[in-house]
Amino acid sequence: MKLLEVKNLKKSFGKKEILKGISFNMDKSETIVVIGPSGTGKSTMLSCINMLTKPDSGEVLLEGEDLVKTKNIEKMRQKIGMVFQEFNLFNHLTVLDNVRIGPWKVKKISKDAATEIALKNLKKVGLEDRANAYPAELSGGQKQRVGIARALAMEPDLILFDEPTSALDPELVGEVLEVMKKLAQEGMTMLIVTHEMSFARDIADRIIFMENGYIVEEGTPDKILFHPEKDRTREFLAKFRRE
Repeated sequence: MKLLEVKNLKKSFGKKEILKGISFNMDKSETIVVIGPSGTGKSTMLSCINMLTKPDSGEVLLEGEDLVKTKNIEKMRQKIGMVFQEFNLFNHLTVLDNVRIGPWKVKKISKDAATEIALKNLKKVGLEDRANAYPAELSGGQKQRVGIARALAMEPDLILFDEPTSALDPELVGEVLEVMKKLAQEGMTMLIVTHEMSFARDIADRIIFMENGYIVEEGTPDKILFHPEKDRTREFLAKFRRE
Protein backbone atom coordinates (compact mmCIF):
# COMPACT_ATOMS: atom_id res chain seq x y z
CA MET A 1 0.00 0.00 0.00
CA LYS A 2 1.15 3.53 -0.78
CA LEU A 3 1.59 5.81 2.23
CA LEU A 4 -0.25 8.67 0.45
CA GLU A 5 -2.60 8.53 -2.54
CA VAL A 6 -4.07 11.73 -3.94
CA LYS A 7 -6.83 11.08 -6.48
CA ASN A 8 -8.42 13.71 -8.73
CA LEU A 9 -8.22 16.50 -6.14
CA LYS A 10 -10.22 19.60 -7.08
CA LYS A 11 -10.63 22.91 -5.28
CA SER A 12 -12.15 26.26 -6.25
CA PHE A 13 -12.42 29.52 -4.33
CA GLY A 14 -15.54 31.25 -5.62
CA LYS A 15 -15.41 30.98 -9.40
CA LYS A 16 -11.64 30.54 -9.49
CA GLU A 17 -10.63 26.95 -10.06
CA ILE A 18 -7.31 26.35 -8.24
CA LEU A 19 -6.85 22.56 -8.40
CA LYS A 20 -8.23 20.93 -11.53
CA GLY A 21 -7.74 17.24 -10.83
CA ILE A 22 -4.46 16.46 -9.06
CA SER A 23 -3.43 12.79 -8.77
CA PHE A 24 -0.18 11.28 -7.47
CA ASN A 25 1.02 8.90 -4.77
CA MET A 26 3.92 8.53 -2.37
CA ASP A 27 5.78 5.61 -0.86
CA LYS A 28 7.04 5.56 2.71
CA SER A 29 10.47 7.28 3.03
CA GLU A 30 10.08 9.00 -0.35
CA THR A 31 10.89 12.67 -0.85
CA ILE A 32 8.85 14.44 -3.52
CA VAL A 33 9.58 18.05 -4.46
CA VAL A 34 6.82 20.10 -6.11
CA ILE A 35 7.90 22.96 -8.36
CA GLY A 36 6.02 25.41 -10.55
CA PRO A 37 5.13 29.09 -10.97
CA SER A 38 3.62 31.04 -8.07
CA GLY A 39 -0.16 30.98 -7.88
CA THR A 40 -0.45 27.58 -9.50
CA GLY A 41 -2.09 25.74 -6.59
CA LYS A 42 0.90 24.15 -4.87
CA SER A 43 0.14 25.55 -1.39
CA THR A 44 -3.59 24.85 -1.82
CA MET A 45 -2.72 21.24 -2.64
CA LEU A 46 -0.72 20.87 0.60
CA SER A 47 -3.52 22.52 2.54
CA CYS A 48 -6.05 20.05 1.07
CA ILE A 49 -3.81 17.06 1.82
CA ASN A 50 -3.81 17.79 5.56
CA MET A 51 -7.42 19.04 5.44
CA LEU A 52 -6.68 22.58 6.59
CA THR A 53 -8.67 23.31 3.41
CA LYS A 54 -11.44 20.90 2.47
CA PRO A 55 -11.25 19.90 -1.21
CA ASP A 56 -14.40 20.17 -3.35
CA SER A 57 -13.91 16.63 -4.62
CA GLY A 58 -11.35 13.86 -4.87
CA GLU A 59 -9.68 11.57 -2.36
CA VAL A 60 -6.69 11.90 -0.05
CA LEU A 61 -5.79 8.44 1.25
CA LEU A 62 -3.27 8.16 4.08
CA GLU A 63 -2.42 4.50 4.68
CA GLY A 64 -5.66 3.64 2.89
CA GLU A 65 -7.96 5.92 4.94
CA ASP A 66 -9.68 8.74 3.06
CA LEU A 67 -9.08 11.98 4.97
CA VAL A 68 -11.89 13.71 3.06
CA LYS A 69 -14.49 11.28 4.45
CA THR A 70 -12.98 10.12 7.74
CA LYS A 71 -14.86 10.71 10.99
CA ASN A 72 -11.49 10.73 12.72
CA ILE A 73 -9.85 13.77 11.14
CA GLU A 74 -8.07 15.07 14.28
CA LYS A 75 -6.36 11.72 14.86
CA MET A 76 -5.47 11.35 11.17
CA ARG A 77 -4.14 14.89 10.98
CA GLN A 78 -1.67 14.06 13.75
CA LYS A 79 0.04 11.75 11.24
CA ILE A 80 0.83 14.68 8.90
CA GLY A 81 3.35 17.32 10.00
CA MET A 82 3.32 20.77 8.41
CA VAL A 83 6.13 23.31 8.10
CA PHE A 84 4.88 26.72 6.99
CA GLN A 85 6.49 29.49 4.98
CA GLU A 86 5.99 32.05 7.77
CA PHE A 87 7.01 29.74 10.67
CA ASN A 88 3.67 30.06 12.55
CA LEU A 89 5.33 29.82 15.96
CA PHE A 90 3.59 30.96 19.15
CA ASN A 91 5.50 34.14 20.00
CA HIS A 92 4.46 34.10 23.68
CA LEU A 93 5.91 30.60 24.19
CA THR A 94 9.53 29.54 24.52
CA VAL A 95 11.15 27.39 21.85
CA LEU A 96 10.76 24.35 24.10
CA ASP A 97 7.05 25.03 24.66
CA ASN A 98 6.47 25.57 20.93
CA VAL A 99 7.89 22.11 20.24
CA ARG A 100 6.40 20.13 23.16
CA ILE A 101 2.89 21.63 23.03
CA GLY A 102 1.75 19.21 20.30
CA PRO A 103 2.74 15.93 21.98
CA TRP A 104 1.64 17.23 25.39
CA LYS A 105 -1.68 18.92 24.59
CA VAL A 106 -2.79 17.18 21.39
CA LYS A 107 -1.45 13.64 21.82
CA LYS A 108 -1.94 13.82 25.62
CA ILE A 109 1.57 12.55 26.36
CA SER A 110 2.86 13.44 29.84
CA LYS A 111 4.66 16.77 30.13
CA ASP A 112 7.96 15.07 31.02
CA ALA A 113 7.76 12.70 28.03
CA ALA A 114 6.79 15.61 25.73
CA THR A 115 9.77 17.60 27.04
CA GLU A 116 12.09 14.69 26.27
CA ILE A 117 10.69 14.38 22.72
CA ALA A 118 11.00 18.16 22.21
CA LEU A 119 14.62 18.29 23.39
CA LYS A 120 15.54 15.30 21.21
CA ASN A 121 14.11 17.05 18.13
CA LEU A 122 15.63 20.42 19.00
CA LYS A 123 18.97 18.61 19.14
CA LYS A 124 18.24 17.11 15.71
CA VAL A 125 17.86 20.61 14.22
CA GLY A 126 20.84 22.00 16.18
CA LEU A 127 18.90 24.22 18.58
CA GLU A 128 18.89 22.42 21.92
CA ASP A 129 20.84 25.37 23.39
CA ARG A 130 17.98 27.78 22.49
CA ALA A 131 15.22 25.83 24.28
CA ASN A 132 14.46 28.72 26.67
CA ALA A 133 14.61 31.49 24.07
CA TYR A 134 11.51 33.12 22.60
CA PRO A 135 10.85 33.31 18.82
CA ALA A 136 11.59 37.05 18.80
CA GLU A 137 15.18 36.25 19.85
CA LEU A 138 15.79 33.91 16.91
CA SER A 139 16.89 34.44 13.32
CA GLY A 140 14.52 33.40 10.54
CA GLY A 141 16.55 30.26 9.91
CA GLN A 142 16.39 29.31 13.57
CA LYS A 143 12.62 29.92 13.66
CA GLN A 144 12.16 27.62 10.70
CA ARG A 145 14.29 24.93 12.31
CA VAL A 146 12.06 25.20 15.39
CA GLY A 147 9.10 24.76 13.03
CA ILE A 148 10.69 21.56 11.70
CA ALA A 149 11.39 20.30 15.25
CA ARG A 150 7.75 21.02 16.16
CA ALA A 151 6.54 18.95 13.19
CA LEU A 152 8.94 16.11 14.06
CA ALA A 153 7.83 16.07 17.71
CA MET A 154 4.42 14.76 16.63
CA GLU A 155 6.21 11.75 15.10
CA PRO A 156 4.23 12.03 11.87
CA ASP A 157 4.21 9.57 8.95
CA LEU A 158 4.57 12.44 6.47
CA ILE A 159 5.76 16.06 6.65
CA LEU A 160 4.53 18.74 4.25
CA PHE A 161 6.82 21.72 3.65
CA ASP A 162 5.27 24.84 2.10
CA GLU A 163 8.15 26.87 0.65
CA PRO A 164 10.10 26.58 3.92
CA THR A 165 12.92 28.91 2.83
CA SER A 166 11.08 31.60 0.87
CA ALA A 167 10.74 33.96 3.87
CA LEU A 168 14.43 33.67 4.77
CA ASP A 169 17.42 35.87 3.97
CA PRO A 170 19.59 34.05 1.41
CA GLU A 171 22.41 33.38 3.89
CA LEU A 172 20.00 31.56 6.24
CA VAL A 173 18.53 29.22 3.61
CA GLY A 174 21.37 26.70 3.79
CA GLU A 175 20.94 25.85 7.48
CA VAL A 176 17.29 24.90 6.92
CA LEU A 177 17.98 22.90 3.77
CA GLU A 178 20.77 21.04 5.58
CA VAL A 179 18.31 19.86 8.25
CA MET A 180 15.87 18.72 5.54
CA LYS A 181 18.61 16.82 3.69
CA LYS A 182 19.44 14.99 6.90
CA LEU A 183 15.78 14.05 7.39
CA ALA A 184 15.63 12.67 3.83
CA GLN A 185 18.72 10.56 4.51
CA GLU A 186 17.06 9.24 7.68
CA GLY A 187 14.02 8.12 5.67
CA MET A 188 11.44 10.77 6.64
CA THR A 189 8.62 10.92 4.09
CA MET A 190 8.49 14.52 2.83
CA LEU A 191 6.40 16.45 0.30
CA ILE A 192 8.17 19.76 -0.31
CA VAL A 193 7.03 22.82 -2.28
CA THR A 194 10.14 24.87 -3.08
CA HIS A 195 11.89 27.06 -5.64
CA GLU A 196 15.32 25.78 -4.58
CA MET A 197 16.21 23.82 -7.72
CA SER A 198 19.69 22.66 -6.72
CA PHE A 199 18.22 21.38 -3.45
CA ALA A 200 15.47 19.59 -5.39
CA ARG A 201 18.12 17.96 -7.59
CA ASP A 202 20.08 16.73 -4.56
CA ILE A 203 17.27 15.55 -2.31
CA ALA A 204 14.23 14.49 -4.36
CA ASP A 205 13.33 10.96 -5.33
CA ARG A 206 10.76 12.50 -7.66
CA ILE A 207 9.90 16.00 -8.85
CA ILE A 208 6.40 17.12 -9.76
CA PHE A 209 6.00 20.18 -12.01
CA MET A 210 2.64 21.89 -11.50
CA GLU A 211 1.02 24.70 -13.42
CA ASN A 212 -2.49 26.17 -13.56
CA GLY A 213 -3.89 23.59 -11.15
CA TYR A 214 -2.59 20.57 -13.05
CA ILE A 215 0.40 18.26 -12.77
CA VAL A 216 2.18 18.89 -16.08
CA GLU A 217 4.97 16.38 -15.63
CA GLU A 218 6.61 14.22 -12.98
CA GLY A 219 9.68 12.02 -12.81
CA THR A 220 13.18 11.66 -11.39
CA PRO A 221 15.23 14.83 -10.80
CA ASP A 222 17.37 13.92 -13.81
CA LYS A 223 14.35 13.54 -16.09
CA ILE A 224 12.50 16.68 -14.98
CA LEU A 225 15.46 19.04 -14.53
CA PHE A 226 17.62 17.91 -17.45
CA HIS A 227 15.43 15.95 -19.89
CA PRO A 228 11.86 17.26 -19.52
CA GLU A 229 9.35 16.10 -22.12
CA LYS A 230 7.01 19.08 -22.01
CA ASP A 231 7.81 22.48 -23.51
CA ARG A 232 6.26 24.26 -20.52
CA THR A 233 8.57 22.45 -18.09
CA ARG A 234 11.57 23.45 -20.21
CA GLU A 235 10.46 27.11 -20.30
CA PHE A 236 9.95 27.21 -16.54
CA LEU A 237 13.34 25.66 -15.82
CA ALA A 238 15.25 27.84 -18.28
CA LYS A 239 15.42 30.70 -15.79
CA PHE A 240 17.07 28.44 -13.19
CA ARG A 241 19.78 27.14 -15.52
CA ARG A 242 22.29 29.66 -14.22
CA GLU A 243 22.33 27.98 -10.76
